[in-house]
Amino acid sequence: MRGRRWSVSRRIYGGRGRGGRGLTGNQLKSLGGLFLLMDHIGAVVIQGGILHGRDREVFLAAVSTELGQRLLLAAQILRYAGRLAFPIFAFLLTEGFIHTRDRVRYIIRMGALALISEPFFDMAIYGTWFYADYQNMILTLWIGLLMLTALELSVHPAQQILALLAGCGLSWLLRTDYNVLGILLIGALYWFRYNDTARLFWGMILSALESLSCFCISALAYAPIVLYNGRRGAREWKYVYYAFYPVHLALLYFIAGWAARKVGI
Repeated sequence: MRGRRWSVSRRIYGGRGRGGRGLTGNQLKSLGGLFLLMDHIGAVVIQGGILHGRDREVFLAAVSTELGQRLLLAAQILRYAGRLAFPIFAFLLTEGFIHTRDRVRYIIRMGALALISEPFFDMAIYGTWFYADYQNMILTLWIGLLMLTALELSVHPAQQILALLAGCGLSWLLRTDYNVLGILLIGALYWFRYNDTARLFWGMILSALESLSCFCISALAYAPIVLYNGRRGAREWKYVYYAFYPVHLALLYFIAGWAARKVGI
């Protein structure tokens, strides 16, 4: 259904209630995907490929050159831009959880995507089909969905706190991307869904804390988020967005291999 409206309450978001102006959910996903692509170009193609980042000695020799320094700076800039991706996806996850017609199917889809994506993530980032010490971002989002489901089913405040702690604990135990702060961010964006000022405030605070080493740049993700107009966008694109994560990692892995052979320093 094209243009389905996703409003749940009064909003401060600039596009709501203004004839469809602002950004749809699909447009926010595209923007998040762009930031994610920039991040992984920096990490996989430049650092891992051209600069041979998985071989410490070769990497140090490469970045000791003037060209290597410039490429490393370019990779760092791309990776900083990539810090804006997760808050956008976390926000859209909470919106999707609130408005989906079938939460069980939503959880199953996200879980399947996390499982399918893991070997592509490990190969692209670490050069192996299985790396136990760090898991992909989709798994963090899936754990977030489980935590939100537990929050919805909780009757007492103690149960809600336990649900949040369980989500944080599972993310920490599995060593997922964005880890505990990622789960807390998802929880805050859901908990304050009826209070946009608090939702924006805590979203920016937690995003800034997650990206302290990158000058708190993740807080800038809320500049496009406040333009969200409450509309999902065309349903036909749903599976394109699901496929994007593992597919772009696979493509970047092969590009990085080619770059290491042809243009590696």
